[in-house]
Amino acid sequence: MKFRFMAISLLLLQAWLMFSTLGVTSPTVDEPLHIVRGYAFALRGEDRLRLRGPVLPNVLSGWALMLEPDLKLPLADDPIWLERDGTGLPETFMWANTAPPLRMIFLARLPMLFASLLLGALIFRWAAPRSGPWAALGALVLYAFCPNMLAHARVATTDVITALTFFASAYAFSEALRLKRWTGWVLSGLMLGLALASKFSAVILLPVMALQVAVIMWQTRSMPRAWYKPIGLLLATLGLAVVTVWGVYRFKIGPLDNSNLMVPAPSYWGEWLALNEYLAAPLPAYLFGQVSTQGWWYYYPVTFALKTPLPVLILLALAVVLLIVKRTWLKQVPIFLPPTLLLLTLLFSPHDLGYRYLLPMLPFIFVACADVFVVALRKRWMTVVVMVLIGWQILGTLRIYPYYFAFFNETVGDPDQGRYLLSDSNLDWGQDLAGLKDYVEQQHIADLNLSYFGNTPPSVYGLHTYALPPVRSAMREQGAWWLHRYYPPDPAPGVYAISVANLMGGLWNNQSDYAYFREREPDAVIGHTLYVYAVPSRGTPIDLSLAGLQLDQIDPVAYQQFKTNDVRPRWFDVTSSLIAAPDRTWLAIADDQLIAPELAPLFVDGQPVLRTATTGDQRSYALYYFDVSQRLLSAARRSEQTTTLGELPIKFGDTAELIGYQIHERATSLVLLTYWRVGDQVVTPLQMFVHVLGPDGSITAQQDRLDVPAFGWRAGDLIVQIHHIDLPANMTARSIALGLYNPDTQQRLPVVVNDREVDQRLILKQLP
Repeated sequence: MKFRFMAISLLLLQAWLMFSTLGVTSPTVDEPLHIVRGYAFALRGEDRLRLRGPVLPNVLSGWALMLEPDLKLPLADDPIWLERDGTGLPETFMWANTAPPLRMIFLARLPMLFASLLLGALIFRWAAPRSGPWAALGALVLYAFCPNMLAHARVATTDVITALTFFASAYAFSEALRLKRWTGWVLSGLMLGLALASKFSAVILLPVMALQVAVIMWQTRSMPRAWYKPIGLLLATLGLAVVTVWGVYRFKIGPLDNSNLMVPAPSYWGEWLALNEYLAAPLPAYLFGQVSTQGWWYYYPVTFALKTPLPVLILLALAVVLLIVKRTWLKQVPIFLPPTLLLLTLLFSPHDLGYRYLLPMLPFIFVACADVFVVALRKRWMTVVVMVLIGWQILGTLRIYPYYFAFFNETVGDPDQGRYLLSDSNLDWGQDLAGLKDYVEQQHIADLNLSYFGNTPPSVYGLHTYALPPVRSAMREQGAWWLHRYYPPDPAPGVYAISVANLMGGLWNNQSDYAYFREREPDAVIGHTLYVYAVPSRGTPIDLSLAGLQLDQIDPVAYQQFKTNDVRPRWFDVTSSLIAAPDRTWLAIADDQLIAPELAPLFVDGQPVLRTATTGDQRSYALYYFDVSQRLLSAARRSEQTTTLGELPIKFGDTAELIGYQIHERATSLVLLTYWRVGDQVVTPLQMFVHVLGPDGSITAQQDRLDVPAFGWRAGDLIVQIHHIDLPANMTARSIALGLYNPDTQQRLPVVVNDREVDQRLILKQLP
């Protein structure tokens, strides 16, 4: 009873080490897709999603989400389900649901936390009769303070459930062989089925079980009748495992993917086929600062050596020595063979995905370490050594608390050195947005540039940033990400937060993207995964208008013309628009964008400072520098100044004011040029509408178009926008109305005259 109480106390301590860190562990890269898949299957047996693995771990999260009554799942006939890889589902289900997303994450993680506690209990249960209660407690301490298990037990993915069912299956079969009870046979089959329903790699348990039976047959070779029970157990285990897997998939029978072959649990086999397709495709991996799509055969042994706590490695080495010295090969088959086979199979894996694939090895290793504790208890000095190793394990885990994902053992040194060795889930899985939020609030940072290795929208944590590459769906609400404000060789002044996986590059982005920052001392490091840098301004700020180009396409030689890193870009389509800052402006115009005839007079005598080609695709472009704003302002002053509401300028909210317009009528069309000056508070996103009205005020022709994205506007900028509108035949008297609106909300900007809102559109004038 005393030892059981101590074991429960250790498990409660482990529970605290996990639960107390949930608040600082943001949703990781893979969680949303696993969660929606599990909920869809648990709620209505939806199995169209393909995650290249069995469904059981996800279903457990799905069951937990049943506690949230407000959840809504897209209807079965929603086109979003046609995306077999579930690309759009997580965004819809997790971040646009009626339930709070962080509460959904919390509920989905609960089964993993409880599963990890159950795994700890099983480790003690197996180790105690083998090595004694004190040694079993030592094994449980190693497990309870294992940073890698603590890291993955807090996230709603498949890895902890896989480790649990993998270990439970091996234990159940070994116990069934030893006790020879029918309940053991049933439990053995059930556990193997659950393991196979958790991860396809559990198939390596089959040769382990077969070898255990072969050992018994060899030991009883003089009594063939003794073979019946172990052989029967093996066959019964296999049979019950098949039924269990089928039961997990609701005993469905259906056609295998793209065939007429009817099979039980068709989606299980469909996942197997999807996995093989996935493994056949190249996938980038990161090791020792290098990136490869071919991988390295030694990736997993190296990862194991770098991220497993040194006390565990030392104890494992001693356990292997004991195995060799005592020659207990046959007795130790169920303990040593499963992790050995798993590691051997991973040597041949075409994809190198992280330490989490090694997690099923750890429970067996902890049980093996208990054998070392038994020997150590015989001599005081050995007991002291073991206590030092256990204390080392505890302190090493507390040192990294609460950032378990970033754990590296002492051979690496500081955890922040791990970025030079490994990436992805070994270090950065997008788990530190919560910490970034706290940092931004503490430092009162108003404008933040964020390169995030994750799938969680920063707005979930109240963060509003400018998205840096790589821009995945989670970041598409964060500023005008498609406008590429970031210039990798010489970033603009500001505060940058960069996920370490992106900082080192190679997985989601090029390694050159953040080379500027890589060896610089960060101003802060959040959770060992988000590196914060403050870039100072250098030189006098300049304004740059880009047509048909992105800022990061400007070659370094041309960029040196600016003599500053404070480049303030605008974007426009020179075939139909132009934007210029007050005073002299730089313009970069791609040769494949022809200047609109209506704008050509603005470029008279404007000679390029430089003609060169873009970085990357080598497109030709010209770089200009002259006072185009004065020419544009002069054109506006020469244009029409009268409207039905009075003389121009007329304001549209605080975003812009109309300062002039020109109308050119043709037989079946008209051309409208509008001139604008940007105000102090720009609404983004922004769109412009032009309506041609008939005699009764009805809309007879229209066009919504604004070719100068408002995300680049600054107060005082001058803009000209051209609309070409086809007209219906035989039109009589008419007028033109225009306005500005937010395309996301459809909210129109008010027309303001004499500081009073008078309408939501401006009618220019009656046309003959």
